[in-house]
Amino acid sequence: MIKLGKKTTVILKITILAAITNTLAPVQRIAMAVPLPRDNPAAKYKLKWSDEIKWSNVASIAECQGETLEEHLRKVQAVLAAKGGGVVYFPAGVYKFKDSLYIKDGIVTRGADLVSVNDARDVRYRPPTQFEFPKYAPTFEGEGTPIDTAFKGIYLEDPEHASNCGVVNIAINRGHIDFQEGPDHKSGRNRLVHGCVLRNAAVADPKIPDKKGSQHPWQRFTQRHHAAIAIRASENILVANNRLPESGEDNFVMKGYILKDRTFDVVFDYDNRPGLYINDYGLGGSGGKGPDGTPQTHPWGFRKGIVIRDNYVFCTGRCAISFTGDGTICANNVIRFKDNIWRPTTTGANLTKGSSTNDNRAIQMRGWRWTVEGNDYIVYRNWAADRKYKINDGEGLMHEDHVNSSVLDSKLINNKGNSYISIYKTGGINGLLVKGNDIRTRGGISAIYVVANRNSGPYECKNVSIIGNTTSGSGIQIAGSPGENNIVRDNRHIGRDGRIINEANARCENNTGYEEAKN
Repeated sequence: MIKLGKKTTVILKITILAAITNTLAPVQRIAMAVPLPRDNPAAKYKLKWSDEIKWSNVASIAECQGETLEEHLRKVQAVLAAKGGGVVYFPAGVYKFKDSLYIKDGIVTRGADLVSVNDARDVRYRPPTQFEFPKYAPTFEGEGTPIDTAFKGIYLEDPEHASNCGVVNIAINRGHIDFQEGPDHKSGRNRLVHGCVLRNAAVADPKIPDKKGSQHPWQRFTQRHHAAIAIRASENILVANNRLPESGEDNFVMKGYILKDRTFDVVFDYDNRPGLYINDYGLGGSGGKGPDGTPQTHPWGFRKGIVIRDNYVFCTGRCAISFTGDGTICANNVIRFKDNIWRPTTTGANLTKGSSTNDNRAIQMRGWRWTVEGNDYIVYRNWAADRKYKINDGEGLMHEDHVNSSVLDSKLINNKGNSYISIYKTGGINGLLVKGNDIRTRGGISAIYVVANRNSGPYECKNVSIIGNTTSGSGIQIAGSPGENNIVRDNRHIGRDGRIINEANARCENNTGYEEAKN
């Protein structure tokens, strides 16, 4: 035994090995041997609701007997639930699960604290508690390996009511986190994912192979809108200090994959999946047809208390972060996409061409009064099937007209990226601050594009301030009618072709490196 100050003994790194596999004896041996953390790991974010979680009521995973780790977890949760909730603690080690896990109302699963690197945006970040789920072992004949042999996750036992729930300080391999809601958008509150690492978190699309029988039965493809971390709640969500690094080792190539009577070698790519879907919903009509979503028409899309910050998200495709809410804070996240990815299909069934999209996007905003601040992103488009054109996506920060709301009292501050800010044909803007961003695009695309008008006609653009930004590419565009109380000031353009396209009656002052095109 080694004593560290006033803390209880550190059972050496026996703890790290103690929970390996589903053999129960080693797990039982560590029941009372490891000090149990009782602090609030989210305290630094100063969210009062996080104190409602019973952090001090902690039980080790080994405190109950069971035939499997899953049964251990069920029994420990039941003990804590009888006391009004608390934390199931997993000491440092590798825990191998055979099936998905279900979290009860009032329960947080928590791993061991990190001793050195505590910032998930750092490549050295490694939680000492690890969950391993089954690896998908593909076969390329007959019906293929059943999907249900792998692609497991962590879910809520009662999505309609579960509150004060979460996952903290756990490295998860081959599993995802999916905290959803019940019928009619009924949901619990106070949900968090903090300090976790997720690798190989994609799932297989149940619609592939196609039902018409034209594809091999063994074909598999990633599900397009299934995020590594997806959380919904009636109010109060924290997704912070998590890391979604490059996976790679579980990817597999399917030779002779059929797409519309043509065959390709297609990769099942575990990083071609959304990263964080936080209270993600479609609002209003599609494609700018309206009507736009409002708190009256879509109350579940304007939920409050959502914070997404300090995460690292790696993608080869899809949307890195997408949120819907009222007053959402999305701050200080690092987003990295991989370049030169060939994407012969985005659906698993159809061939790609230049007009296709894989939803490659750094951050997608929906709702009102959001603040997107201090994010650092690099995003790329994928090559289409013909390898001559790139498909139609690669957005940076985007609030678009599709199934969305108008823009109200929102902020884009101090973000840095290689693709444009796109406030795209929103059907109305009243209150938007775009300040201190460094956006370096290429070609004729505006680095900052703020347009309220839709193809169907003009919409108001009011109280917009575009101040102190650095751009390259084609500069700044602002449009909307009527345009009132708008200003474009103190912006700086790097390189050639800098333009300010002013179609919203904005005052343009002290901008450098731009030619101004007035309405």
